[in-house]
Amino acid sequence: MVLPDTKTVVLINPPATYAGEIAQKCYPPAGLLYLAASLRKAGFFPRILETNALGLSAGRVKETLKQARPLAVGLPVFSEVLSQVHELAAAARAAVPETAIILGGPHATAVPGQVLEQFPMADFLLTGEADHTLPALCRSLAAGERPGGVPGLWAKGKGTGLPFELPDTGALPWPAKDLVAEAYRRKRYHTLLVGRRPVDTLFTSRGCPHACGFCYNFRRKYRARKPEDVVAELAGIAASGIRDVEICDDTFTADEGRALAIFDLIIAEKLPVSFRIKSRVDAFSERLAKKASQAGVYLVSFGAESASQRILDAMGKRITPKKTARAIALARAHGIASHTSWIIGYPGETPDTVEETVRFIQKTRPTTANLAVLRPYPATPVYEQARAEGTLMGGWAPGAPMPWVRLPWVRDKKILDDLCASAVRRIYFSPHYTAAFALMAARSANTTLVRYALQEARKVLLPKKPG
Repeated sequence: MVLPDTKTVVLINPPATYAGEIAQKCYPPAGLLYLAASLRKAGFFPRILETNALGLSAGRVKETLKQARPLAVGLPVFSEVLSQVHELAAAARAAVPETAIILGGPHATAVPGQVLEQFPMADFLLTGEADHTLPALCRSLAAGERPGGVPGLWAKGKGTGLPFELPDTGALPWPAKDLVAEAYRRKRYHTLLVGRRPVDTLFTSRGCPHACGFCYNFRRKYRARKPEDVVAELAGIAASGIRDVEICDDTFTADEGRALAIFDLIIAEKLPVSFRIKSRVDAFSERLAKKASQAGVYLVSFGAESASQRILDAMGKRITPKKTARAIALARAHGIASHTSWIIGYPGETPDTVEETVRFIQKTRPTTANLAVLRPYPATPVYEQARAEGTLMGGWAPGAPMPWVRLPWVRDKKILDDLCASAVRRIYFSPHYTAAFALMAARSANTTLVRYALQEARKVLLPKKPG
């Protein structure tokens, strides 16, 4: 038996749902990079296997792990990619039988007991944010101790009884981006509306104080970094030669004063960086829009979700279509593109409310509109509601079809899928959007955008083959 290297910890970034396709975006695995930085600070030697951006196969992962013989292997569990994570976890167990396999991430935090049942090859599971708990667990493993006092730790289906704690974001080390240097060098990190590569990401806060019914939000406590620290990291990104950054906060504009302070510092430093942000429509003011444009924001993402007030109220969004229309118009007035997301099939949805949404998008003309059928993530209010009412169809499990919520007028998910595809066709194959995207691609010489548009056109125009 070959004993593990007690200082090496390997973190694996699983492939996304869009693996093998032309993707809207591919970003650095920020969560893993933060964990790696905390492990490094604790005296460990972290490595990251970037299977998503670099296309590493399970076989390649297995061979790498055999050579590394790490103390532990960590995998984040996301609902949409349960099968991919399961395959990687199985490969890790086969490669290094004596190594501890540790799971974490949003899906694992939502249903830890269920995940450990579905992943029998795993030894431990950490709920919540593991910046402090992963190094603590690894210290116990390296010392040969029983790790029973780690907050948020689960093993063999049972928790320690100690709730996870949310770390102070201002005290965390910056993400260890050097561990994915190859992906940066090969320009694998990108976003569709930007022709230049690579792009980068930045977190200025964690948590969201809101409680939308479709969102699994275990980080209700909003914790923000100081503007000076944020801009210092952004300056480092600019110094590396990267010119486009996404601020990945759930809601960057949650604290308007702090957002304005960050913009002022960026302007004062004259940083040669453009970036995109996320905002609630009711947290995007005239003052913010003006300052954002001056600071280099080229796109703002809004979670619009529906144009039906009844559906918005059912979701607990606490916004109105009027506020959404105002936010889109405000962004446009200041030369900022607007990306909007919309959900089809929330409980209470009818063909009429879908029609409201389609007509609203056609009228307000956001730069992009992403429409998708509701995904009932585990432990969310809509998931619990559907389960209680007997309308939850299927369940989250490796190899299983994605679950959905049955509506009174919908007995087959294909009806919702077809309705969503029809809405996409009506919106994007209109003269306005056809001309807008052609102009955008021509101005930026963005061939990836053209190829992506053709790929998505085939999806909505060509019927899927049965099975």
